[in-house]
Amino acid sequence: MVRPRPLLTAPFVGVAEIACGLLLILSVFTRPAAIPRIIDVLVAISTTKVPILAKSDLWTMAHEARTDYCMLLGSVFLFLTGSGRLSLEARIRGSRERDG
Repeated sequence: MVRPRPLLTAPFVGVAEIACGLLLILSVFTRPAAIPRIIDVLVAISTTKVPILAKSDLWTMAHEARTDYCMLLGSVFLFLTGSGRLSLEARIRGSRERDG
């Protein structure tokens, strides 16, 4: 069983939640910002939801993990697709291409 180490993981989780979340909201560096979020959610699922599955049934674990799975699937989607053409990242990239 995976044992969480809060003194080691708290700085990573703090950066992943705040900094990478802010980058995703601003739609800048979308793909690199999604990677720590994916890792963060996978660790959260493995350390908090898998023990629930071991003690209880699948439906109880699925009920507890619905937010985690939404965050995981959303981060994977953003990693695969990147930011869209209306994003701040696309505007910055477009202005660089026009400037030559």
